[in-house]
This record gives sequence, structure tokens and C-alpha cells, in this order.
Amino acid sequence: MGPDAVSEQGELYLDGEFWHFRFRDVGEGSASLEDIPSSIQHLDRSPIWVGVATGPKRLTKKEAQGMVSAIVQSQLRRQSMLQRSYMTVAQFVEHIVIPEYVESKTLFGRIQYRSMLKYVVNPEDVDRIFQDYIVKRRTRLRPILDWPYLGHLPLREVRTETVQNLISFALKQGYSPQTAVHIRNVVSTIFDCAKEQSYFLGENPAKHVQLPKLTRKEPRRLTYPEIVRLVSHMGYPVREIALFAFYLGMTLGEICGLQWKRVNLAEKEISRSDGEVIPARSINVREEWVRSKFMVVPKERKLSRTIPMALLPILRELKCRDEFTGLDDFVLVSRRGSPINPSHALTAKLKSVGKEINIPSLSWRHLRRIRREFISEFGSRFQDQMERLVRAATSHDLEHPVEWPGLVETELPY
Repeated sequence: MGPDAVSEQGELYLDGEFWHFRFRDVGEGSASLEDIPSSIQHLDRSPIWVGVATGPKRLTKKEAQGMVSAIVQSQLRRQSMLQRSYMTVAQFVEHIVIPEYVESKTLFGRIQYRSMLKYVVNPEDVDRIFQDYIVKRRTRLRPILDWPYLGHLPLREVRTETVQNLISFALKQGYSPQTAVHIRNVVSTIFDCAKEQSYFLGENPAKHVQLPKLTRKEPRRLTYPEIVRLVSHMGYPVREIALFAFYLGMTLGEICGLQWKRVNLAEKEISRSDGEVIPARSINVREEWVRSKFMVVPKERKLSRTIPMALLPILRELKCRDEFTGLDDFVLVSRRGSPINPSHALTAKLKSVGKEINIPSLSWRHLRRIRREFISEFGSRFQDQMERLVRAATSHDLEHPVEWPGLVETELPY
């Protein structure tokens, strides 16, 4: 509503030393309901105080008209926001959050968001909303009885107490504090987006939700026999990942992103056509595979790592497979030749190994800490002891494993 429309739709007048404005009522003069724009028909028709008309801070008539226009525009925005706030949480997620926020994420990011959104919006609605954004799954999400979903609520009716009730219910049902944090973060993201898009007035209702204190548990200490059993029960590719981590200290992303062009199994230095030099019997760490993306590692992690003798047979065996041995192929690959999915390798396969050897909490953190503790324990004898571990783990006589001085029947000091 510009300054010209101000004079058409109402009257700017002086009341003592102040400017005021009032809208014309229907029937006043030649005004009819059709003459009044629909956008302002429902605004408060009470007189509007505009500003002073005298003194050093006085407003001219033109300035007062500009002020009226700004005031009315502000009221219109607020009215529009109030109308939008009647949209339900599920509708807002489907039509605004998913297209503008989640669609830009990787497939892994979408799956992760979907897995948490099912605790906020009815899972059947989540399945329908995500049908065009992720690969269709065989299993369908099903709602949990009596779960206090927010999807049916208008945005304007969601309060801090509403979100707190959702979090408290999840904790009572046995969900972990970490899951409660993820649920709160999803709700917070929805309402941050609603405020940004002018669909919600007020403070984010998830901001002041009380969450239980997170306590990170240290991995359970593994005995030497458990370490032997652990490696012996591993199959491809988890076993190779574990040995690369034990021997070379490479991260999971670096292992999954390793290509043959970064590997030199020969006993002499080689130079690639692009000018890269790989020392004898070494691996150059240059890239990593993280969240379905192939990325260059930071400068401080661009290292050359010497391949221990115990790893050479494993790498040579991989190099002799029937396919996926070209320079740009990955050292560890899926059946289709794509990089190993770190999440799948460690969540699905590593966890299944842990169940087999009665360590259900087995995680990547266990593997990383084993290397650190071995280095601290053995120092310069680390590589020798690692070779003993591999021989023990690959032997079939697990009832009488190779002796490990200082560690037999003792627990590693995690």
C-alpha cells in the first residue's frame, strides 16, 4: 500500500499536535466493500497514531503518509503471517521444509532426516512425503500407539510445552537421550524455517526444551582373546578396514576413499603421470569418501604411509581380483565397484560381528582406540606385535592363540 493508496483508502488528519490516520468505513462517501482492497478489509479500523506535527521532530504531511504506508504494510505482513500460521506442521514440512531444505541434502542426509522426522510427524505421512526423495523401501513406517505427534497441529499452536511433552514421552518409551536431542533438533529446524519464511510468530518452541544430560560412555575394554576373536570373525570389507586402521591409523573415510593410483606395492619409488611421487611400498593419503561424497583431505592429513609387511599380502590379493583394479578404482569396493559405504560397513557388518563374539556395543571407536593403546604399550615394537595379532587371528586354532607378552588375559587400559 503506497502513499497514494493511503489517501484513497483513508484520511490523514491532525488531532492537536499529532498526525493520525483512519480508514474509510464501508458506505462512507462513495466507498463500497468492492472499493476496499481485500488485503486491508480485515485490518484493525481504529485510528492510527502516526507522529508529531510540530516541534523539531515534526513530520510533514508527505512524511506522515509514508509512515502510514509503512505501518499498514507491517500490519499486512503480520496478518499474512497469522493466516499462514494456521498451516499444520505436516503441511509445512511437506510443502516448504522438504523442497527447500531437505531436497538439497545427499541421499544419506535425506535418509537420516526421515529417520528422525518419523518421531515428529505421523510415520505414514513421512513415508508419503519422502516417496520422491529417497529410494522406495520395502518396509513401511508405522505409527506408534499414543505417540504425541505434532504433524496435525497448526504451527501457531505448537508451544515449548508441546515439544517438551514429545521429548519426555520418547524418553519414557526407552529412547536414548541422544535420540531425544535429534528429535528436538528436527523440531527446531522446522520452526527456524517457519520463522524465516514468515509462517510463525514468536520464539522457536524447541529453544527452551529441557533435555537429559548426555554422558558419553567409554568403549568397554577388550581383552587380548577378544581382539583375536574380533579380527578372526571379520569378513570383507570390515576386516580390511580394521587392519588398515590398526596398522596405518587411517580414518574410515580415507580407507573407503583409497584408490589404486595412490598405492605403490613395489620396492622402489614410482612417479605418476600427474607428477605425484609415491615412495616405495607406501600409500599416499589424498582423498576420503564421506557421506557419499569424494573429497580431498585437509593439507595436514596428506601423508605417505609405509605399508607394513603383514599388509602386503592382503593388498596384493585385492590387486589380483578379476575386476576393479584400474588406477581410478577403489581398493575396497562393493560388488558394483563403488566405494564401500562407511555407515553400512560399520553399522550393519561391524555390529553383527560384535553380536557373534558377545560384544554388542562394538563400534569404530573400539578399533581406533586399539591402535592408540598398542602404540602406547609397545612403542617401537608396535608393528611386530601387530603381525603377531594378524597371525593369531588368521589361525584356526583360536583355543591356543599366539602369546602376547604383557597382554595375555589382561585388559587394555581404555
